[in-house]
Amino acid sequence: MRRRLTLIRDVRYAVNVLRNGAHYASLRWKRDSAPNVYTDKNAKIKSSFAGTFLYDPNINYLSDELQPTISINGVENSLGIFRITTYKETTEEDGRWVAIEAYDRSWKLSTIKTESIKHFSAGSSYITIVRQMLTEAGISLVIATPSEATLQTDREDWQIGTDYLTICNALLDEINYDPLWFDANGVARLTPHETPSASNIDHQYSTTDIRFRAPVGLSASQENDFFDAPNVFVAICSNPDLDAPMVARAENDNPSSPISTFKRGQKITKVVKVDNIASQSALQAYVENIRNQSMLGTKTITFQSLAEPGHGIGDVIAIDHPTFGGIYEETGWYIELKEGSMMKHTAKRAVIA
Repeated sequence: MRRRLTLIRDVRYAVNVLRNGAHYASLRWKRDSAPNVYTDKNAKIKSSFAGTFLYDPNINYLSDELQPTISINGVENSLGIFRITTYKETTEEDGRWVAIEAYDRSWKLSTIKTESIKHFSAGSSYITIVRQMLTEAGISLVIATPSEATLQTDREDWQIGTDYLTICNALLDEINYDPLWFDANGVARLTPHETPSASNIDHQYSTTDIRFRAPVGLSASQENDFFDAPNVFVAICSNPDLDAPMVARAENDNPSSPISTFKRGQKITKVVKVDNIASQSALQAYVENIRNQSMLGTKTITFQSLAEPGHGIGDVIAIDHPTFGGIYEETGWYIELKEGSMMKHTAKRAVIA
């Protein structure tokens, strides 16, 4: 007789209040109105948190931070660290409540704006500049992948009043790094863009093999959008400080891609202009990344799984599913802090096969 595999999961949620980085208190919420955590890879501020909680007079709603957690079989994991940006108090028959919206620590960078023209000297390290701006915003927890890239010219690109997050992301883009994001422990991450592949999978899901992969429901939806998608990309960097314009080109000629020059029998060109870039090789990597992203964006799926910690921004996931199996880049996820609720995912196809 075949033995049936039984999943035993004791799942509990909590919302901690952090003061100066240490646990200070916990928040309580209504059973029928659970808070939620939401991430969106394409948003400027990647992660948000919202909920309605019982008012606590000891909490400083202007400076304390919130840390939603998930505990599975007694093991607690953080789902992010958030700063309250808006709250609304209401008094009802059952008590005094506070509706809260909060965002990850990149919100601090978005609120600090230049008070004069920022000057960055030629030869300065891109990563060093970004780290200095993080420090100015009071963010000291940083994990940065080293880079030897330096500014090719003196820079005074940003007008007075430009927020620091915009500047940091622009500089990271010039060296083909992902936009600034914060992990579940509130640590700033500076990471180079890595093309999703079978060699860098972060999470695995399956409808059948749940011994070694997380289970995923059969219910899902997918959308294809490639009617006028370009398949040739030209990037041009031209400014008066360069001796000559830099040009790089990338073509999607993959026979397996439905939008490739091979499959469509025609070229659909997109020209991208950039004001600054670290080098010719960086420009080539930049345009190849645009090409690769265009190939991924033709198929988008939504699906549900058991709630779990450990997801970042743009994780690579492998799905064993009868209709949409493959390797995907996770573009968003959503967890409601309610026992029994499923984790919702959105993802785009990451490997053309």
